[in-house]
Amino acid sequence: MKTFNYTARSKSGEQVTGVEEANTREGAIQQLRDQGYIVQKIEETGGSKDVDLMLGSRKTKEKELSIVCNQFAILLKAGLPIVRTLKLIADQTEDKTLKKILADASEDVAAGYSLADSLEKNGSGLPTTFVESIRAGEESGSLELVFRRLKDYYEKVSRTKAKVKSAMIYPTFVMVLAVVVVAIIMIFAVPVFKSTFESFGGELPAITQFVIDSSDFWTHWWWLVLAIILAIVIIIKVGKRNDAFHEKWSKLGLMIGKIRTPVIGRLNLMNGAAQYAGTMSVMMAAGLPIVKAVGVTARSMENFFLARSLESTIPDLEAGKTLASCLADQGTLPNLAIEMTAVGEQTGALEHTMEVIGEYYDNEVETASARALSVLEPIIIVILAVIVFTLLLSVYLPLFTMYDNVG
Repeated sequence: MKTFNYTARSKSGEQVTGVEEANTREGAIQQLRDQGYIVQKIEETGGSKDVDLMLGSRKTKEKELSIVCNQFAILLKAGLPIVRTLKLIADQTEDKTLKKILADASEDVAAGYSLADSLEKNGSGLPTTFVESIRAGEESGSLELVFRRLKDYYEKVSRTKAKVKSAMIYPTFVMVLAVVVVAIIMIFAVPVFKSTFESFGGELPAITQFVIDSSDFWTHWWWLVLAIILAIVIIIKVGKRNDAFHEKWSKLGLMIGKIRTPVIGRLNLMNGAAQYAGTMSVMMAAGLPIVKAVGVTARSMENFFLARSLESTIPDLEAGKTLASCLADQGTLPNLAIEMTAVGEQTGALEHTMEVIGEYYDNEVETASARALSVLEPIIIVILAVIVFTLLLSVYLPLFTMYDNVG
């Protein structure tokens, strides 16, 4: 049993705060709604994140989930009981963690638990989208359809990520290789040239002195730089456990991206819009009501600022406002996503509209990533050329100076 701190509005409009105990965050929210409260904010005591892509620390890969969902859909269509289906899929799954989750879930289902509750209990690395879609499918009697939609959803997400990772291989390899080569030159080669140049006497050219000073710094203080980098990473990791810090950090990254690096900022925003629309489409296909679908979608988004912004629309949705007007009030998602949401609500085809929005932004993310990488490659080459030119110039200038003096 977990404990949650909450802020809510009562039926009379009065704001109340308190503590609620439940097995899950969703359970706590539902208990408060049953009491007549409109939840504004809720988080688990101890500072854990209340909006996160995963329920636990290990993320299950989308490709693995796509395969499992496809197997579920096929076996359920064939008429196999859910316990037998779980055991068969667990035996065929290669991922050891996922295999254990499914095997343990099969025992719980045989003992009387629902499939969603069993997966939530045993699968700390399963996405909220996965568990809540299954829960909705069980309640509506459309579990096979839900697994088919989840299979398509995770397959699309996996394919998009794979393309981006594949495109990143070359520039990442070049950058790593460049760092290694420059480090070897600065730590081992430059000190040799330094002793040779010092034996000549006289004043060294500024660029040569700069390279030598840089080599001295990295040779003697590399551990300090590494320690500072590690300290910054640890501070950020620990700080993200605090909701307020995590939200500000995510917002800062999004805003800096928009202002300083428009391509990266646009990518982050489009990726957030794709996650919003794609997850909402799956949630609504599973039969979740709009408020529940928004809550699950918010917990599935990677950018914490966008997630909290989406989650903050829930009180207004419960009060009767449309999703599009709530999103417009927040002003965080792209205007096109908001306008298309309004069209979907007006035409009564919100699920299909969300699917279209998700596909559009997935394609935009893929195209923008390819463009960004095509610009990045020549920039890397130019940077490497400047570094090589600087090193060569720092070596040859003293030789030319010495030759002129001899002449």
